[in-house]
Amino acid sequence: MKLSIMNPVVTVNNGRLKGKKCQTENNKEFFVFKGIPYAKPPVGDLRFSVPVPPESWEGIRDATQDCNICAQFDKLTQNVIGDEDCLYLNVYTPTLSNNDSGPLPVMVFIHGGGFLFGHGTDDSAHGPDYLIEKNVVVVSFNYRLGIFGFLCLDHKDAPGNMGLRDQVLALKWVQKNIKIFNGDPENVTVFGFSAGGASIEYLILSPMAKGLFHKCIAQSGSSLLPWAHSRKIKALAHKLVQGKAINDDEQLLKHLKGMSAKELVLVSTQAIISNFWRGGIHFGFVPTVETSGQWETFLDENPYDLLSQGKLMKVPYIAGVCSREGLLTLPHAAERLANLCKDKNFIDFLHFDVDNTEKTELQNKLKQIYLESDQTYGGSDAFAIDFFSDVDFFGGGFVSMTLIAKATSPVYFYEFAYDGGLNYLKKKYNINKEGACHGDDGGYLIKSNVLGGPISETDKIVRKRLVEMWTNFARCGDPTPIVNDLITTKWEPIAETGIVFMYIDDKLTMKEEKDLYPTRAKLYKELYAKYPIQS
Repeated sequence: MKLSIMNPVVTVNNGRLKGKKCQTENNKEFFVFKGIPYAKPPVGDLRFSVPVPPESWEGIRDATQDCNICAQFDKLTQNVIGDEDCLYLNVYTPTLSNNDSGPLPVMVFIHGGGFLFGHGTDDSAHGPDYLIEKNVVVVSFNYRLGIFGFLCLDHKDAPGNMGLRDQVLALKWVQKNIKIFNGDPENVTVFGFSAGGASIEYLILSPMAKGLFHKCIAQSGSSLLPWAHSRKIKALAHKLVQGKAINDDEQLLKHLKGMSAKELVLVSTQAIISNFWRGGIHFGFVPTVETSGQWETFLDENPYDLLSQGKLMKVPYIAGVCSREGLLTLPHAAERLANLCKDKNFIDFLHFDVDNTEKTELQNKLKQIYLESDQTYGGSDAFAIDFFSDVDFFGGGFVSMTLIAKATSPVYFYEFAYDGGLNYLKKKYNINKEGACHGDDGGYLIKSNVLGGPISETDKIVRKRLVEMWTNFARCGDPTPIVNDLITTKWEPIAETGIVFMYIDDKLTMKEEKDLYPTRAKLYKELYAKYPIQS
């Protein structure tokens, strides 16, 4: 972004903000307001608590600088980064003045990172430029991560799901203030990747979020994925203080509140990392079902049960996956991948509570599906990549999508298969295998400094298509209202007669359920219906 000299000032509910005027690479001007508080800093007595609306300020607050990211462990430097004081958001808008067509659609981005890592407010990683050029208002924000965001002791001062409650408060801020930025509070779309996608599914399941948004785009994330839900958070929290004379949850809460933020990050992350990739992705402190009825809960019932019963917010929905989600195991779980390739003990990596009497039969079925079926991609590890694609991402995402489609419409599904210069995680981790890795579609929607260097004309066309379809959906609930030279195919929603989906490669193609790994999809529908998830 190129900075202009103009520094606009706006007045939101809590005070005045000074922003800045910027330009995209294509010279479209827009306004940026960074580091806007949407909650009180969750520090001191507010650590682990339900977020509280921010206090007002005097004078003009500088909203031109990046804010803190939330406290977390940085895998690259092996250090703690960020801060507990991190509940801020950014607003990017093409115009601050009313125009003839009325207020603009709003797209609220929820970042990924397994509920343990990441941030949403550094626009060098999550640049809004491509979306801004299609005349939408973009909002991004941080939410508490790890133990700060998801400790659950069934206590009013640590009720659980604080990170998701943060998201609700950020969306409430949008409802109260987005008109100031020429955004339409009656036309808000939430979208996100991975844990951001799972967050969106949680939001449609929680009465707490009702009425705060109007459309959803969940990319490679679902509440049904094994890493996105846990029933063992309290037990994990008690493991952090083994060897200390702590006998109950009240004492545990007091002890954890007395630790420094850095110490808490190190201790909790180490407890989680020791279990990484054993059987499945494991992020420890993540969303959970809250059991207390003494205060308002974010989630008080199992996500699968809620989805099966149609207890969800009924809004237009896009969900999708990348063609080879499991490529993520190459940089992060090479040992896990190697063990499966060597021993082919699929059952060891499955995340369902399977009765011992059924394990042999299920193991044989898994071998038949993954070893004897035709492979789309070559390589001796292709079957294992397919399996981990399904276990960690596709299986739960497919099941939740089918259940959502029974309860609401329209629901649009896609598979992103394009392998190009903006495939986000493949480029970030230098993955040299065919197909689209987990999160790769993000590089075609969000500008990131990870993706420097020249790109092909086809890359540019794919980027234009995704941005066009996503912003069309935000504007009117239909990703392809018009078919033209760019959007060459009408994207049909899932119908009562069967599942259809958009296959996104260098071309757009509508496909049917028989083209979407039907044997694998059928397997996970059966597994989710029969067995509880180990979490």
